[in-house]
Amino acid sequence: MNPYYTHKEVCPGLFHIWEPAGVACTLIAGNTTSLLIDTGYGFGNLAAYVKTLTNAPLQLINTHGHLDHAGGNWQFTQAAWLHPFEKLVYDIYQDDKITHVPYVEKKYTSGKISNPFPPEFNKISYMEHKSVIFQDVSDHQIFDLGGRKVEVLFLPGHTKGSLALFDHQCKVLMTGDNVGPSLWIMFQQSAPISTFARRLAEIQSDYPIEHVLASHNPNLYSPAIIDHVLHAVTTCSPETSSIFVHPRHGYKALHHKEPVEDISGLKTIHVVFPLQK
Repeated sequence: MNPYYTHKEVCPGLFHIWEPAGVACTLIAGNTTSLLIDTGYGFGNLAAYVKTLTNAPLQLINTHGHLDHAGGNWQFTQAAWLHPFEKLVYDIYQDDKITHVPYVEKKYTSGKISNPFPPEFNKISYMEHKSVIFQDVSDHQIFDLGGRKVEVLFLPGHTKGSLALFDHQCKVLMTGDNVGPSLWIMFQQSAPISTFARRLAEIQSDYPIEHVLASHNPNLYSPAIIDHVLHAVTTCSPETSSIFVHPRHGYKALHHKEPVEDISGLKTIHVVFPLQK
């Protein structure tokens, strides 16, 4: 029987852990400490799976507070590092399980994803609001894992407190939901697109990025994806877009699509942004 979680070592000591609901978390192993970036939905026993990959003391950080990135925090005893703004986002999405879990179930029954729920999943228990402990993280904070440094980079966009992390050993930028094929920057908790574009351009200029790792893709992207994202978010407009309806709450936004031809496995960048940019 296949395990619920699977992983790929995309760079030495950097494990991208895939959850069947369509999201990944990332474990970075140093000589003395490991860092777990995000915890997915928490439908399965992520804490046990992580222990099969590392015995080192573990630190935990969330790229933002959405349910599919911090939903498994309750399985860990240590406090998670998080941008202060995202504590509000975490609570909002804990209370929004009432729409989120049925949405995941619908994606499964329609064949869009594989079974997102392991046999031991207890829906009633899962739907409870999980109160967890957070500690505030700082921009440019360094995690020294023992011979390996990972740097926190604030990247407001998808949410105002979103962050990316840069692994200086493998030169991988881990972007959460801020760089990838689908960019949702239309939430009440999102940052202005102009703020996102400016900060992403700064990171691209200041760091020797060789790979980009997004939360909803199992493989590494070429750093050229950043150029495509920057072009898409700076050129999108009502004239280039169609109406987008949020699949769970029904409110409207705008949807801009831009073709991509030079990155393997990526054909289109989608940007969803407010009706008033």
